Amino acid sequence: MTASPEVHELPTEKAFVLQLTRETGATLKPFAGRVEHVASGRRVRFGNFAAFRAAVARLLTEADTSDTTDRRKP
Repeated sequence: MTASPEVHELPTEKAFVLQLTRETGATLKPFAGRVEHVASGRRVRFGNFAAFRAAVARLLTEADTSDTTDRRKP
């Protein structure tokens, strides 16, 4: 059985839910809310785009670290 290209391009381990605040409009100003890593359930709030990017990077790093640790367990 051959996996579709989408399986490799969009892995579920890198899926996120983005929830913006009521005040965030079409111009994305202010850009605030929270982001949730679907696979782990971890959530981080952010108050601007830079903080959003940092939150996603942190969640991906934590997931990679957790995954590596889990693979080392006997």
